[in-house]
Amino acid sequence: MKKFIIEPEYNNFKVSDYLKEVKGYSSRGLRNAEIYLNGKKVRLDKKIKKLNRLVVVEQEKGTNIQPIPMDLKIVFEDKNLLIINKDANVVVHPTLKKTDITLANGVVDYLFKATGKIQVPRFYNRLDMNTSGLIVVAKNAFAQAFLQEKAEIRKFYLAICEGIIEKDEFFIERPIGRVGDNIKREELSVENGGQEAKTKVKVIERFPEKNLTLVELELFTGRTHQIRVHLSLEGHPILGDHLYGKENPDIKRQLLHSYKFIYTDIDTHEQKIIEIGLPDDMKNIIGVK
Repeated sequence: MKKFIIEPEYNNFKVSDYLKEVKGYSSRGLRNAEIYLNGKKVRLDKKIKKLNRLVVVEQEKGTNIQPIPMDLKIVFEDKNLLIINKDANVVVHPTLKKTDITLANGVVDYLFKATGKIQVPRFYNRLDMNTSGLIVVAKNAFAQAFLQEKAEIRKFYLAICEGIIEKDEFFIERPIGRVGDNIKREELSVENGGQEAKTKVKVIERFPEKNLTLVELELFTGRTHQIRVHLSLEGHPILGDHLYGKENPDIKRQLLHSYKFIYTDIDTHEQKIIEIGLPDDMKNIIGVK
């Protein structure tokens, strides 16, 4: 529930215009909300007056995901967001193949203990099971819609790649898609069903003695397996990526880590940066502390 006192400059605005243009609500978010003006339920086309009291009550969205206690590595939390550092080998959300313990179960449990309510886990982003790093959870429908439709978002990853990448910084712009039911994505023209995909690559450090390169990657689109496919197409697959690279019995997962999330704060509209370091398995491979 959010409460507002109408500022004088918005006298005679429609409720919908005020909430969308001034407070950052989306049309989607308002569809599942009840609006009260000075204690009376009103429609979105109702006009408001200065100093009116406006209350927005979001309808609770339930879930059948069971609460299961987990040791969540919480990096940041406020009234709108919960940001978690996910370990590798953890599935984010239940699937047909994975229905028991997932990160979603842990989030549902955490929010239940905090609020007393079973709430749907509103993940802003997803990571592959074997990718580690930052997962962003919106605590309410307004926060979810704001991130999806209003906020400026930048997502950065770190990866250890096979081979030495010569260019210091470059973009990969190659459309990708999948053919039939094959889980593996590949370069595929838009005309044949591929989706535009853009990734920025920046070399952080080269390790000639190990024939490896540590890179930072920024996503400009969010296609499934995008980073993994793009680096493989460039001839530098992620170390340990058995799907897009070579089999390596000593590496148990693709060494890809979501390490930085830049976003527009929902209340202040200021830019915020959440950043974490490399996990131990990646540090050990390249020999950094």
